[in-house]
Amino acid sequence: MIEYKEKTPSLEEFKKLRKEVNWGLEDKLISDERAEDSLKKSPLCICAYNKDKIVGMIRLAGDLSMYGYIQDFIVLPEYQGRGIGKRLLEELLKKIGNKKNYLLGVCPSKVSVNLYEKFGFKKRPENPNGFMSIEF
Repeated sequence: MIEYKEKTPSLEEFKKLRKEVNWGLEDKLISDERAEDSLKKSPLCICAYNKDKIVGMIRLAGDLSMYGYIQDFIVLPEYQGRGIGKRLLEELLKKIGNKKNYLLGVCPSKVSVNLYEKFGFKKRPENPNGFMSIEF
């Protein structure tokens, strides 16, 4: 059974998730200190656990007042296709859904565009890089 927790992942958990989805290349350019500092400054993180093993996370950058950006959204490959990513996004949106005039953005991968659209994110035509957003 997957458990969802509002918490910041440890540096080790964060690095493990990134490595498993082949985001590790840029880790060579980012020191542990910078990564840890960035995690600490995130206003909201939600993690998915199978027992004590982290299997996914979603992390908000920005603030919880006006603007937010989904910075990291990762589900381990062997756990993909089980609705974990959908649930992580649902949990994040629940936490910020009562905000008024709040803009949440993301630059989705090609495979995640449909997921974001199902949740009401709209493509921003003025931004050719695929930026999507949702307003509350």
